[in-house]
Amino acid sequence: MRSRFGIFFGALALLQILGGHWALLQTTAWVGMIVQYSQRVGLKAGLAQTFDGEHQCSVCKAIQDGKRQEQKKTPVMQAELKKDCLAPWNRFQIHQGWVEVKYPGSTEQHEGVALEPAVPPPRSA
Repeated sequence: MRSRFGIFFGALALLQILGGHWALLQTTAWVGMIVQYSQRVGLKAGLAQTFDGEHQCSVCKAIQDGKRQEQKKTPVMQAELKKDCLAPWNRFQIHQGWVEVKYPGSTEQHEGVALEPAVPPPRSA
């Protein structure tokens, strides 16, 4: 049960990071506009009015304003991220040394192991 919630919330977080919330809001606004305009002038004209860009609803205008504000903040965030990338990488290093361990009785166990086959492989005629 936990993994389902984790996947769900992970997908929501990814949607938010990639800007999918704007697409979800815009789709909802378009569906509402299609329903509203189609009731007045018919389906074909309602679809045309929805996507012509001249008959925007208040939700569409709010989405455009939100996207503009988000784009204004993006250069500031990118500048902050670049500062982190310029940090020197050689301050913290991990050195893995080689340690040879001799186990008691290990040499006797491997003395009988042959590295080559006892019988030569068969040859084709």
